[in-house]
Amino acid sequence: MTLINKQQTAAAKPTDVVKAYLEAFACEAWDEAVALLDKEVVWHVDGDVKVQTVGVLKGAEQVKTWLERFPEHFTPLDFTLSEFIEQDNNVLVLGRFRHRIALTGNSVGSDMIIHFQVMRGKITRYQIFEDSALLSRAFNPHDDWQQQQIKLNGRVYHYRERGEGPTLFFAHGLFADHTIFTEQVNRLSQHFRCIVIDMPGHGQSGYDPEGWTLDAISQDFALMIQARSLGKVIFIGQSQGGMVGIRLAARYPECVSRLILIGTSARAEYPERLAEWQTRREILSEGNAQDREAVLRAMQAQIYGEQALLTQADFLSEERGKLMALPPVGLALAIDAAVFTRGDIRALLPSVAIPALILCGEEDRATPVALSQEIAEALPFASLVIIAGAGHHPVVDAAREVAEAIERFLLPEGDV
Repeated sequence: MTLINKQQTAAAKPTDVVKAYLEAFACEAWDEAVALLDKEVVWHVDGDVKVQTVGVLKGAEQVKTWLERFPEHFTPLDFTLSEFIEQDNNVLVLGRFRHRIALTGNSVGSDMIIHFQVMRGKITRYQIFEDSALLSRAFNPHDDWQQQQIKLNGRVYHYRERGEGPTLFFAHGLFADHTIFTEQVNRLSQHFRCIVIDMPGHGQSGYDPEGWTLDAISQDFALMIQARSLGKVIFIGQSQGGMVGIRLAARYPECVSRLILIGTSARAEYPERLAEWQTRREILSEGNAQDREAVLRAMQAQIYGEQALLTQADFLSEERGKLMALPPVGLALAIDAAVFTRGDIRALLPSVAIPALILCGEEDRATPVALSQEIAEALPFASLVIIAGAGHHPVVDAAREVAEAIERFLLPEGDV
């Protein structure tokens, strides 16, 4: 550890003093950290007073107690400093943190700016700017912490987050929500940070009344990955989620390290199906409750494999209930994006030069096996797994088999 000794302190540049303090803080060398503080230092952390580290303190002894108690409240998972900006006696430190909260077990991360004032080699003022609202939620044991939301280009996306490790980003298809990945998340969150999003017009996410495209969703996801500092994610997309994943991996290669596509297509919708889709759209957006439910029942009969249709009646009924409760216009606009305007993206496939796993249900009638075979052949580094007895939603039909296939693809053999 490189620290400034007493003889060097008075002549040290403000940035050097700040760096020495931050190094001492990272090592929990509290005496060395306090030695760099002015006796009358002001320590300022805004936010909910229920968060133990929030408040304004004055004096090095007060701050020493604050520092010594910090590990009682937080376990650092990541603390990244990206830039130091010095002006006169002021130093701004830009970075990002991710901590686990001892009180709740929640993991929380935020961008941050720390403002230091340094006079005669001593820190006279500290103030941190961070997402204090998010920290307040993370400290609340009664908060449904896994439920998160973000507004991207005017669209509100709800998602659930669970686990720690490399980030898996899940996106579902039409007539579903994030819960179709429940079994996969239950298993994979033991090794990964799982972010499972509700697509526009589905689940608890909002929708743009002017409509959207799959291209727009891929732009939103790239923005989210960058804004949340997720690094390169492993993208797992089912049906329309996979169509977005191909766009994301091809156009934003800095955002995706691996790609898992489940029951998806790189082609435009079959022309002979468009008239039937138009009828469905009209009924779902304008029909009565009985007709809308009939359409959803018919869609489920096409989406799921025979075994699921026979054995998962309660799940299917619950799913229909959730879809019936959605704003009809949002569901109609989602059909527009996933069916009518999705276009052909086969030309993008050769540029997706990352490891890819293609999964498809043997009984998939919505995106037949041939479409997955086509994708696997066009991607430079892809493998194909066809799941016996599964339909268009193998994440439900064959949940365990899908989870195991993903584990084999992502984890060293000893970790599965």
